[in-house]
Amino acid sequence: MINRIKTLIVDDEQESIDILKAMMQLHVPEVDVVAETRNVQEAVEAICRYSPMLVMLDIEMPYVNGFGLFQYFQQPNFDVIFVTAYESYALKAIKFNALDYILKPYSPAELKNAIQRFLHKHQAAHPTENHLQTFVHNLQQQHQAQKIALPIARGFQFVEVKQIIRCEAMGSYTRLYFTHQQPLVVCRTLKEFEFLLEDYQFFRIHQSHLINCHHIHQFVKSVHPVVVMSDGVEIEVARRRLQDFIDRVLGGLFR
Repeated sequence: MINRIKTLIVDDEQESIDILKAMMQLHVPEVDVVAETRNVQEAVEAICRYSPMLVMLDIEMPYVNGFGLFQYFQQPNFDVIFVTAYESYALKAIKFNALDYILKPYSPAELKNAIQRFLHKHQAAHPTENHLQTFVHNLQQQHQAQKIALPIARGFQFVEVKQIIRCEAMGSYTRLYFTHQQPLVVCRTLKEFEFLLEDYQFFRIHQSHLINCHHIHQFVKSVHPVVVMSDGVEIEVARRRLQDFIDRVLGGLFR
């Protein structure tokens, strides 16, 4: 049972720090702010000194953004709630890895909910997957041949995006098919993969299938149109997705 939450605030704006501290005192008194820092380097020193359980981390800061913190802590033993004013590309990775964040300006209710989720995770009888470590691995890989880290039972499986042929829904899980390895089942929904991979020319062709457009071998236009993927598998194009598929993927070539 957690009674007090040792917390570090990292934000380059003193006004933002003061607002957050005041809201915490009023609405989440179980939080103890052990330090406040204005940049990543100060944050590293504070983490080593105070060993906080929770870091409230701003993303957009001068010189080094908040993600720079994970260059120093590759296997964090603290939790993070990201605090940002920007609904940006960065939130895609945060959301995919099931991490918590609040958007400025946030309400007391949003702050309380974020802290409650932190407490719920730590009070659970069976600790859940360390989503922050998954996020850190993905962050480290983002400049290396467009790789992503997929959580598996023993840790992480690193794959190049270009080697993913297609993704198939399995309820709360997704089965991924690759060019050079056996299929892999991952505890993420297909919708989450659609969100993560939308910038890599993946297309939700059917309720149950997300395909890599680079691996389309054929498009067969018929009463029930299908695509033939590079692994030889035929996948029907859902009727409601057909026109969008033609417009976006085929560039109107088959109208």
